[in-house]
Amino acid sequence: MAAACLTEWQTWRQQLLHNGERRLLVLAGSQTWAMAQARRLGNVCHSRQLWLGQAEPGQAALPVNKFQTALGQEYDSLVFNAFSGLHPDAFGAAAGTLVAGGVMLLLCPPLTDWPEYADPDLVRYVAQPEQAEGLDSPFLRRFVRQLQQDESVLVWQQGAPFPPLPPLSSTPWQPARDRQGCLNSQQRNALAHMLRCARTRTPLVLTADRGRGKSSLLGLAAHRLLQSGLKVLLTAPNHHAPAQALHHCASPLRFVAPDALLAEQPAADMLLIDEAAAIPVPMLLTLARRYCCIFASTEHGYEGTGLGFQLKFQPRLNTLSPGWRKVHIKTPARWSPRDPLEPLVFRLLALNAAPVAPPRSRSDDSTPAGADPLRFCWVTREMLQNDEPLLQQLFGLLTLAHYQTRPSDLRQLLDAPDLRLAVTLQGNIPVAVALVIREGPLPAALSQGVWRGQRRPRGHLLPQSLAFHGGLARACQFTYQRVMRIVVHPHCQQQGTGSRLLHWLQQHLPQQTGCDFIGTSFGASPSLLAFWQQNGFWAVRLGQSRDGVSGLHAVMMLWPCSAAAKHTLPLWQGQFSANLQAYRQGRWPEELNAIYQALDLLPPGVTEQQDSHIARDFAFYHRDLSCDQPALSRFVATHAPLQPLSDRQQQLLAALLTPGALPAQTAREHGLSGHKAAITQARQLLQSFFMVPSET
Repeated sequence: MAAACLTEWQTWRQQLLHNGERRLLVLAGSQTWAMAQARRLGNVCHSRQLWLGQAEPGQAALPVNKFQTALGQEYDSLVFNAFSGLHPDAFGAAAGTLVAGGVMLLLCPPLTDWPEYADPDLVRYVAQPEQAEGLDSPFLRRFVRQLQQDESVLVWQQGAPFPPLPPLSSTPWQPARDRQGCLNSQQRNALAHMLRCARTRTPLVLTADRGRGKSSLLGLAAHRLLQSGLKVLLTAPNHHAPAQALHHCASPLRFVAPDALLAEQPAADMLLIDEAAAIPVPMLLTLARRYCCIFASTEHGYEGTGLGFQLKFQPRLNTLSPGWRKVHIKTPARWSPRDPLEPLVFRLLALNAAPVAPPRSRSDDSTPAGADPLRFCWVTREMLQNDEPLLQQLFGLLTLAHYQTRPSDLRQLLDAPDLRLAVTLQGNIPVAVALVIREGPLPAALSQGVWRGQRRPRGHLLPQSLAFHGGLARACQFTYQRVMRIVVHPHCQQQGTGSRLLHWLQQHLPQQTGCDFIGTSFGASPSLLAFWQQNGFWAVRLGQSRDGVSGLHAVMMLWPCSAAAKHTLPLWQGQFSANLQAYRQGRWPEELNAIYQALDLLPPGVTEQQDSHIARDFAFYHRDLSCDQPALSRFVATHAPLQPLSDRQQQLLAALLTPGALPAQTAREHGLSGHKAAITQARQLLQSFFMVPSET
C-alpha cells in the first residue's frame, strides 16, 4: 500500500468525521494479508480502536464471543476479524460502538469463497463440531450479496489495488451541546421527562437504538439530581456498560452492581439502570419495587434481550406502577442521520424484519362454506436464501414469538442443518410459522455421560434435560423433533390457526423423519399449558427455578409418535407425577400452584430399580441434587445403609434430600461452608448405601 494511498485515506477519514458518517471497508483475502492491512490503516489515524477476533502478535484484541465487554464504549476504528467467526450478535453490537468518522474494517476470505469457508461460528448451530465441517453457509451467501449491493461499502480484494475512495458530501455535521449538555431536541425532551419523573417519583423507560445518547443522558440527569440534593445510584449489567453515564456526570455518582443492590439494599431517592434489557426481568422487577427507577434500554437488542424487556418486563411494570412513562429517542447522537452504516447493519442482520399483516377476519366473511383459505408447507433454507421478502416476513414472525430473539437466530435459521420451518399461508401471506429442530438419539457412551452429569454436548435440549434433570434414564435413546417456536400473527390468533399448524406437524413429521416424539420446552403459564395439552401433548418435566429472563418455570412436553414412545411416555408421566407429589410435600414454590392446577397428570408411578439407579449415580458421579431429591428421598426411606449413619448424619441427609430444599440454605443450617460442601456431603452419605463401583 503506497504512502500516497495512506495520506489519501487519512484525509478521507477527516472528511468522514466532518460529515458525521461512518463506513465499512471489507478486506478480502488471506487472514495474514487482511490483518497486515488493517494494522497499517489503523496506525494512520492513531485512534481509539477495538479489534475483535484473532490479531497479529502484540496487537490488543478481544475474543469475538466477549463482545459484550465493549458495550457502552466508543471507538473511532473497529476491526472485526471474521476469520475468527462471523458472530452476528457481536457484529451488530460492535458496529454500534463506532462513532462519527469511524470505519469498520471487516477481515474475511475472498468474497466468492467466503460462504464455503470453515467459519468457527458455525459450530454454534450444530450438536457436534464435526457436523460443521464442509457446511455451506446460506447466511454468509446472503451477507456477501447484501455487501455487494450496497454502494457505501468499500471492498479491497487481495491482489487488487486499494479501492478508490468515493467523494463525500461537504455538508458538515457538528452537533454542539447546549447548556444542559444535550445534542438535539429529542435529547432535551428526554432529559426534561427524566427530571420531571424524578421529582414526581414516577418510573420512566428510556428506549432507543444504539448511538442515541441514552447513557450520556443518564449521566446528565444524575448530575442535575445530585445537585438538587437527591441520593442517586447507577447500576448496569456489568461495570463496563455505564462508562458514558459516569463520564457525563460532573458529580460523584456511585455505581452498584445489580446483585449488590439486591443483597445490600442501599438507600436511594433514584436508581438509574443502564442497559436494563440485559438484566434479568425478575431482578428488574425487584429493583422496581424497592426504588424509583429510570430504565435505559437498547431498542434492538443485539444480545437478544431487547424484546424480552419490551414483551416481558414492560407489561409487568404496568401492574406494578400503572403511571410509568416512556420516552423514545430516534435521532442519532454519535453520528449523522445520513450515516449509511447503521441501515446497512440492519439489512445485514434483518433487525427491521417485520411480518406482513394479513386481512383481519370479519364476522360477515363471504368465504364459501367448507372452503379453507389456509395452506401448510415446508420452507427450505434454499427458499429463504433466494427470497428476501419471504425471509423478512418469516423472521419477523419468529421475532414476535420470542423475547430472546437475536441476530444469531437469523444465522441459525439459514445455516442450522437439523432445522425445519413449517409455514401456514393465507394466500401468499405467512400467518403462522413453526421452527422445529431434530434432537437425539445420542450414542450409548455419550448418553451415559449425560445421565451421570459428566458430559454436556451442545444442543439436544430435550434428551439431555429429560435424562439428567428429569431422571429419565432412557431419554437419550429416542429421536425428537422439538418445536422451538410456534407463532401466529396477531390478526389470526384465537382462531385455531396454531392448533391446525401443530396438527399438520403431527401428521407429517413422523412420516418424514421417523421420530419417536414431537416435543417442546417453554416458560409455563396456564394458557400455554392449555394450548399444548389440548393438542395431545403431555408434561414430563417442570423446572423448579425461574428462568433468568422470563421469570417463568420451564416445562417440557411430549407427543408420542412411535410404538416405543407410546409405551414409554406413560411410564415417564408416572415418574413425573410422583416427583411433583414429593416436591409439593416438601418445599414447594407458591407460584407453581397455578401451573400445577393446570397440568393434566397421570397417577404417580415409580420403580424401586429406577430410584436405585438415580441414587447410585448421584452418589458416585455428578447428578444434580435438586432434581434428584424426590428419587433420593424415596430410596433412603426404603433402604438401609451398608455402613450405619450417626444421628447427626441422618438429620443432615434428611434435610439435604427434602424435595425443594436449597443446598446453600441447608449448609447454613447445619454448619457447612456452602453449596458445594452440602453437595459433597450428600454424595458421601449416599455412598454408604452402596458398594463402591468398579468401573470409572
